Amino acid sequence: MLSRGETVVAAVSGGADSVAMLHLLWRMSEEYRLSIVVAHLDHGLRGRESRRDYLFTEELAKRLGLPFVGGRLGPGELEKTSGSPQEAARKKRYEFLERAAVLHKAGKIALGHTLDDQAETVLMRLLKGASLSGLAGIPAKRDKYIRPLLFASRKEIEEYASAEGLSFVTDSSNLERKYLRNRVRIDLIPGLQGEYNPNIKETLSRTAALLRTDDEYIERAAERAFKSVCIEMRPGSITLDRLKLLKAHGAIISRVFLLAGRALGREGLELGSVHVEAFLEMVRGPRPNAVISLPDGIRAERVYERVVVAVEAAPEAAEFEAVINVPGRTVLEGIGEFRAELKKPAAGGLKEGEGAAWFDREVLSAGPLVVRQARPGDRMVPFGMQGRRKLKDIFIDMKVPPSNRRRTPIVLAGGEIIWAAGLRRSALFMVEKGALKALRVEFIPA
Repeated sequence: MLSRGETVVAAVSGGADSVAMLHLLWRMSEEYRLSIVVAHLDHGLRGRESRRDYLFTEELAKRLGLPFVGGRLGPGELEKTSGSPQEAARKKRYEFLERAAVLHKAGKIALGHTLDDQAETVLMRLLKGASLSGLAGIPAKRDKYIRPLLFASRKEIEEYASAEGLSFVTDSSNLERKYLRNRVRIDLIPGLQGEYNPNIKETLSRTAALLRTDDEYIERAAERAFKSVCIEMRPGSITLDRLKLLKAHGAIISRVFLLAGRALGREGLELGSVHVEAFLEMVRGPRPNAVISLPDGIRAERVYERVVVAVEAAPEAAEFEAVINVPGRTVLEGIGEFRAELKKPAAGGLKEGEGAAWFDREVLSAGPLVVRQARPGDRMVPFGMQGRRKLKDIFIDMKVPPSNRRRTPIVLAGGEIIWAAGLRRSALFMVEKGALKALRVEFIPA
């Protein structure tokens, strides 16, 4: 887990587990030339008790002669983070630890999880439904995160703390049965120990270790598959090739999604069986457009033969409708800008791509040019085609994702659609050959 001379950030809550972990690292530090940084985040969830834990940990670091990095969340900060209060707190804690590691150039972050935490986690995931990765439990090491005490029971740790004269604080929320983990620890595990297996925690931990061996093998195969199906990686989104993904085994497909989520910064992303099934159904199903919301603020969207995994859904475009200034500029907040002018078409100037369109100047006699969102039932006469077509069908033909359709400006004259901006113009108000002047309208997306 650690190499000689490394810098490690120790995440210390002040409880027995993390205090024992810190003490052990401190005892090893001289022999292994370790540089230890103590980190503690006050989530502000327990009032004075939270403040007590912060001050206790700060004093502990001082007594051991170790640098201390503390953080406090401001009022309402957790409410702005997606997920339950516990999920939001966990997310903020990991962000804080990452910053501390960067600040002190630490290669490792040590967490105080124990054998008891492992058993509780496996049971919780089993109750909710989980994949092989979920039932493999908490890894002893993943990337920069290490868990040096994952082999030790809470009883052993408390005995060690007592033998070494270590003091620690107790989190009163650990006794509240409204949290599933607390109910598993207080009620379920003692019941299993008394009625079925007195060594249930050790059994669950061994089982998780066996499953993790299989999981790591499949994970390596998934990493190779991820590289082959990934089309594009951008901040906040990853695009996968659906047809290539379909050739993979179902176990690999779900893991590719998990890897995409982690690549988006969701290191602790977990999928229950219901999430795996929903993702597989979306990838394999007949619907060319589908969106599913998943844990930790992640969504997956199928757009024809591509699957986009993103941190959050694209914001819904607000309703918009405006008159296009002719001549002049017209700005639609969050959508883009129109520029219109009457001018003589240059030779071949009528074919500029879909970003601009030319119309006969008579279009202005039909009434003001209006731009708005697409509406149900909209139809137009596309250039080069016969008869009217539903705008929805045109969007489908041109593979426009549903999330983008409400953001596509539709230009009308006299109530008739003359241009789906950036996509296709209509056959109405075509510029006659030799026209001295015509209307040029350009759309520049935001």
